[in-house]
Amino acid sequence: MSDPNSPADPDLHLDDDEILLLDDLDDDASPEAGSGNADVKLGDAAIASAADSPPSQRGAGRWKVLVVDDEEQVHAVTRLALKNFEFENRSLEIISAYSKAEAQKVIDVHPDTAVLLLDVVMESDRAGLELVQYIRESLQNLFVRIILRTGQPGAAPESTVIEGFDINDYKAKTELTQQKLVSTMITAIRGYRDILTLEEDRREAAVLNRELEEFNESLDAIVRQRTRELQEKNQQLEREIQARIEAQQALEATNQELEKANQQLAQLANHDALTGLANRRRFDEHLDRLWKQAQREKCSIALILCDIDFFKQYNDTYGHFVGDTCLQKIADAIQQVLERPFDLAARVGGEEFAVILFDTRAEGGKLVAERIQSAIHELGIPHQASSVSPNVTISAGIAAVVPDGTLVLPNLLTASDAALYAAKQQGRDRAIVQPHVE
Repeated sequence: MSDPNSPADPDLHLDDDEILLLDDLDDDASPEAGSGNADVKLGDAAIASAADSPPSQRGAGRWKVLVVDDEEQVHAVTRLALKNFEFENRSLEIISAYSKAEAQKVIDVHPDTAVLLLDVVMESDRAGLELVQYIRESLQNLFVRIILRTGQPGAAPESTVIEGFDINDYKAKTELTQQKLVSTMITAIRGYRDILTLEEDRREAAVLNRELEEFNESLDAIVRQRTRELQEKNQQLEREIQARIEAQQALEATNQELEKANQQLAQLANHDALTGLANRRRFDEHLDRLWKQAQREKCSIALILCDIDFFKQYNDTYGHFVGDTCLQKIADAIQQVLERPFDLAARVGGEEFAVILFDTRAEGGKLVAERIQSAIHELGIPHQASSVSPNVTISAGIAAVVPDGTLVLPNLLTASDAALYAAKQQGRDRAIVQPHVE
């Protein structure tokens, strides 16, 4: 337990008893005791009598911070941690709200709020998120910086909230030490200040544009009076403008042709010309990117390596033209099995194909490989030179791993290749899973 009269610890971590003590300490840091930050709670009467106003711009005064949380301890700790906070010689005016409904009234009265420290779970599991929608969509307030602070991350996962709601930061309450809270506030207020500055610049530009339009109208009147004197020059100018338009049109046509050529070049650079699948270069880039993503998200990535059984003998028997047609049909069958947009099928060798499956374990990879085999069986492509089937078949090796820092990408490639080799050794026309990736 800390001394009530000592300065706040920069790495402030609090249990329930310490929070209650801080509540008592905060009484000494109230506006009546001379603190630089005021805690404001608005009743319904005060809210009803306040007039709407746009955010203040570049004026003196305190930065308004709205704390929305149904736990009084959170308000007390926040006030204590920020009681000496100043940014650009301006202190904080801290406003408290304990529910979504109360916060809506406060933000209506204080549209110039700079920062909103918001809990997610209050009177309902989505109360905080509904308040975000109200501010951004109903009020069209894009200025206030919204920082979600949650003690229940599972109720509102960070990736889902960041993607689905217009918030500016996401923090777990357990990670917000005093120093981190101060740093977060500085970043948020600086962003708020910069947005207001941009908005003021935009409004000033709009005023200048209106003045320019008025000047142009006046100038048009003068031009009309001198039309006869300038008629010949105007005609010449029109001819020059027409010439420029034609030159611009020609340039745009050239640019369109260039862009089309670039697209074709990109297609050639990333796709196999015969099958239309991704080529080896595209395969390597996609696998590297998904490997890194799997490391970040701690999920599994599966790799299937497929080889057409006895394809050399197929070419020797039917010829390379028919062999190319066979490769195209196999590629189409593999592509049709894949259903998710981030899964990738590639031709990585003459008769060798690869499939990358993100967020997929070994058993899922084997299931996809067996579906690919079934699709190829249904094609019924004759193969008289095969010793395992009268029709074309494939062998498949599957490996899957959750990257944990002890493995590198070549481990997955090596394991998949070993599984493919095992499938061939065990008689071909089968899918084998490599149980260990190391």
